[in-house]
Amino acid sequence: MNNGIVPDFNVPTKIYVRNNILSDIGDIVSTYGSRALIITNTTDFIHFQDTIDFISKRCIDKKIGCIIFDEIPPDPNTDYIDSAVYFARKTRCDVIIGFGGIHSINSAKAVSLLINNHLFCEDLFGYPDVQKPVNLVTIPVCPLFGFEIIPYLYLADIQEDINRVYNHPYLYPSATAIDSKIFLKTPVEMMTQYGISTLSMATESVISTTNNGIINSFALRAIDLTFKNLPLALREPDNEQHHLNLAYASIMAGIAFTVSELSLSLAISLALSSITSLRVETAMALMLPHVMEYNLTASPGKYVQMSKVMDENVKDITVIEAAIKAVEGVRKLESDVEIPQRLSQFEISKNSFSKAAEIAMSYPFINNAPRQLTKDEIETILIAAY
Repeated sequence: MNNGIVPDFNVPTKIYVRNNILSDIGDIVSTYGSRALIITNTTDFIHFQDTIDFISKRCIDKKIGCIIFDEIPPDPNTDYIDSAVYFARKTRCDVIIGFGGIHSINSAKAVSLLINNHLFCEDLFGYPDVQKPVNLVTIPVCPLFGFEIIPYLYLADIQEDINRVYNHPYLYPSATAIDSKIFLKTPVEMMTQYGISTLSMATESVISTTNNGIINSFALRAIDLTFKNLPLALREPDNEQHHLNLAYASIMAGIAFTVSELSLSLAISLALSSITSLRVETAMALMLPHVMEYNLTASPGKYVQMSKVMDENVKDITVIEAAIKAVEGVRKLESDVEIPQRLSQFEISKNSFSKAAEIAMSYPFINNAPRQLTKDEIETILIAAY
């Protein structure tokens, strides 16, 4: 990857997606080290303490030393990561286990990289030369719209007080273990918003200018699985197969994103989260249909593909009419699972849109959009979503 040639498909992470895979977590972790540090934030630790204890015991059974670090707040910044790295170095761990939601996994990625690099976390965003990280195993508590495997992280920069993004091939986890039994304990609202965020990553991968046949297939399949399983997972919360299918969708969306590198929804959501109390996954779900509307005329044929996997009837209508059905399909799904669809439903002022648009323009994953983006156009999308 150092020569600048992007492969059509490459995911070095070993992916385990099955029911009850955590029973084998000791064997998985032992492949990568003998001294494990579990990184999780305070919220995830409280909600999933029994599962964390189970993981720890399974590791100990395999003669793996295991320590839990749960002092990361729900919305960590770079300063908290530096504290976690200091602790991790003292433990002399040789494998990090990232357990929890998006913030726990992002924190674990940062810690695993910084242990072997004498840098402050905020220094990463300047892209210095870095040494290889400590092995990382991610265990998400719900589908993380691809972040369980993609070589990206985002964190609040304590200096600039905005969400900053860092990407590097070293951020690929060594392995990810996804157990649908954990998903049964995840709050419904969290599952719903993360599920729609997966849909967001997948739909934008389809229209990316770097789209190819491989990632297109993964992205369309992720859309299909989300549409078929998200409503069912909410209606039948004890059915593990629906949750397993949503996990597959998240992994596929992540694989697609690693090549497509397009998510205007994520860029806008990171920006909004930087200057308001809106959470990234909430904003992504809300912004999705509005971003789709903006890009529709630039890629109508791609939207027709999405309409078909959404089971929309596109016979005997024009291409544009068929493309519009993809947006309508997303709106209907969001309505069915009770996703807010207007920024005005939150305590957000239109006066913040200019700043949000400015921040969104700084993120790298807007460059492959089918329509050229400017700050004014992003602000227009925000106004339309209000």
